[in-house]
Amino acid sequence: MSEKIELLGLPLEKLKSVFAEIGLTSLDAKRVFPWIHVKLADSFEVMTDVPQKVRDILKQRCSIARPRCITEQKSTDGTRKALLEFSDNCRVETVFIPDENRNTVCVSSQVGCAMGCKFCHTGTQSFTRNLTSSEILAQIFFWKDKFPITNLVFMGMGEPLLNYENLFDALSLLLSEKAHNFSRNKITVSTCGIIDNAIDELAKFGVKLAISLHAPNDEIRNSIMPINRKYNIKTVLEAAKNYQIKSNTTHVTFEYLLLKNVNDSDENARELASLLRGIPSRVNLITFNSWPESKLQGSSKETAHRFLRILLAKDIRAIVRKSRGDDILAACGQLKSKIC
Repeated sequence: MSEKIELLGLPLEKLKSVFAEIGLTSLDAKRVFPWIHVKLADSFEVMTDVPQKVRDILKQRCSIARPRCITEQKSTDGTRKALLEFSDNCRVETVFIPDENRNTVCVSSQVGCAMGCKFCHTGTQSFTRNLTSSEILAQIFFWKDKFPITNLVFMGMGEPLLNYENLFDALSLLLSEKAHNFSRNKITVSTCGIIDNAIDELAKFGVKLAISLHAPNDEIRNSIMPINRKYNIKTVLEAAKNYQIKSNTTHVTFEYLLLKNVNDSDENARELASLLRGIPSRVNLITFNSWPESKLQGSSKETAHRFLRILLAKDIRAIVRKSRGDDILAACGQLKSKIC
């Protein structure tokens, strides 16, 4: 039997096309669509207003199954991390981060990563493949089945803008009033600095953008982020300014991982402030989260807060972001699936 067609990540028009291919109608698709995305059905049999004949075809040809959860861990701070396995045995990690006023899911977009950033655990795992839109949505479904979700960050394994077609299908569903109905202000897509047509297309969704900057000059960024040799800081900052205007968002977030004796000096802070002057932005200063075999060290709390004070004194909006889930390797830069 041929592999079943995954339906979780198909916007309505694509769902209609798939249904036509398997002998079903647009009306059938319109009936099934809210069952998947509003009622979060995990089987076709519960779709009581869908004719039994249609349900039988769907059971035979299609799937809305959740991925298999291999492990689920809970941090001392309440953060949860799940290792999910898909039908081809490839695995990714996804994270649920509860807070006082919101519940955030960190979503992966690829199995492994090809970017090779020196500070990232995922980068030590070779790139295997892109996730489908259904596999991207499946991570959110996994947590939505358990908890109410308010925010989404595409900051898990992989580079989202190298899988933009599947990312965009997922975003279409997440933002649709007829599906998951997330506010565009509650979704953030992160990139290490892939500056091509994908970022212009992303702006049309109006979601927040986070750029992994991590350095105040090209020399340092080249040494820790190979992508900078293709898209240097000047190019990235220009793209950030354009994105903020085209997306009509209030600001672009710059992620800055503080690494001891690499990018955390007072001079580095002043350089960064000079770079960002005039760009509607916020800087998230991140303490480095160690992982096995890492050769880098994080800056001290004192250094982080001194760096922050310099930015604030230069009128740069910035915070030191609280690390979550580092005791279960669920914090920024720590995700890695061990198989595939």
